[in-house]
Amino acid sequence: MNEYSEEAISSAINFFENLNLRMSVEDFMRKLLEISLAIFPIFDRGSVIIRHGGEWRYVAWIGYPDELGEIRATNLYIPDGENPVVVDRIMEMSRGFLTRREIEQFEKVGSELLKKTVAVAIRVDNKAVGGIFLDSTKDVHITDDLLKAMKAFGKLASIFTAMKLYQERERGYQREIILAMRKAMEARDPHTVGHSERVARYAVSIAKKLGLDMKEVDKIYWGSIIHDIGKLAVPEQILLKPTKLSPEEYEVVKRHTIVGYSMLEGYPWLENIRHILRSHHERCDGNGYPDGLRCDEIPLDVKVVSVADAFDAMTSHRAYRKALSLEQALHEIEKEAGKQFDPEVARTSLSVLEELFDKNP
Repeated sequence: MNEYSEEAISSAINFFENLNLRMSVEDFMRKLLEISLAIFPIFDRGSVIIRHGGEWRYVAWIGYPDELGEIRATNLYIPDGENPVVVDRIMEMSRGFLTRREIEQFEKVGSELLKKTVAVAIRVDNKAVGGIFLDSTKDVHITDDLLKAMKAFGKLASIFTAMKLYQERERGYQREIILAMRKAMEARDPHTVGHSERVARYAVSIAKKLGLDMKEVDKIYWGSIIHDIGKLAVPEQILLKPTKLSPEEYEVVKRHTIVGYSMLEGYPWLENIRHILRSHHERCDGNGYPDGLRCDEIPLDVKVVSVADAFDAMTSHRAYRKALSLEQALHEIEKEAGKQFDPEVARTSLSVLEELFDKNP
């Protein structure tokens, strides 16, 4: 047992106990390599490959130059099954199925120096989708304990990779559902075609300027994309009316905020954006709807979407009015700071909106 083993094993246990799916595959695999090399210092380098489409790519490596990450190979050696495999001089064994260019790339990063390798597959749905490789430039002795540990690391990497793949598939379904909602809304009201994308683009840029983290930015994007989904419940004779709405008709339109909020009920993965649909017409002076919230009661993400929504509405043509100019719209936002809009969000948005509108008028 090496002198650093207790510290390395303690680090491994802490890492595994605090494993978080928000970690990227690249970060997870690099950490797994760090732990493996610390526990078994007989190896002086290591790497992890994952299959993307029809080719193998390196997602993490230690002890190799960064050129390893540029290699794309159609065929690489991956063990069968869950058990790790010991390979002598892996580069010599691999020459039979590598192209000449791939051989040159591997030689450039020093693969021909390897004398002993332990490899274990990363498996999802009983298929090898990747591999972990610990390499030594010396002819070292491989113990049974080492092989058992590598098998455990392979299983852990397989579980993490499977969960990330399933997570990505679920996100794909979620995106499709959200975009389908938006298309359904735009199909009823041709005047709103492109509105949600512009609102999302404006809102995301304002959020980044305010320094919000990417989790908040992502939430603001998807909330913007379907912020008006509740208008599906507004009768077409009101929604498409070419003249000014009566007070009674306006009350019907105002209900789209509550309807949209209710439409997302029961979907846990949409729970964190429901409030954007409900509150994007609230005002800092308390005269908004549906709840008459005041500035300190309105979430920051809602304040961002509100400015973006208002700006696009002002600068878009409608059957009953012409669009305002950029200067007029920015003046309105500045004038309404502290009344309709949060002062800080309004001030921050001015330069952002001016730049975006100039690029995409």
